[in-house]
Amino acid sequence: MMFRKIVGYAVLLALIWIAVSIARPYWHKYWIGQDIETAAIFGTKNSVSDTREFLTKKMRDAGHSFTGNDFKIAKDEKNNVTISLAYYDKINIFGITLSELEFTIEKSKSEVKETF
Repeated sequence: MMFRKIVGYAVLLALIWIAVSIARPYWHKYWIGQDIETAAIFGTKNSVSDTREFLTKKMRDAGHSFTGNDFKIAKDEKNNVTISLAYYDKINIFGITLSELEFTIEKSKSEVKETF
């Protein structure tokens, strides 16, 4: 009876670990997208080079290995900023790569001018 409980808990923990491992790349994609969106807002009031530096610092602080050259940053004369990133991530379970995923994130923001 005790052995059966231990095996049950081990299976439950393995299933939780598998679920977390599968969700991890999508979770990272969400938070990277949030950081890119923040940088796009920053970019509406700052230069492209300042935006690239800001984004590189955000990625480094978040523990990602992206550099400023990994991002495509476009800014037009109306201060509309578009930032895109294409990258690969893997689903690893117990050290075995099950799948390699390609993600593309693109965020656009426009300068907001408040008038009273």
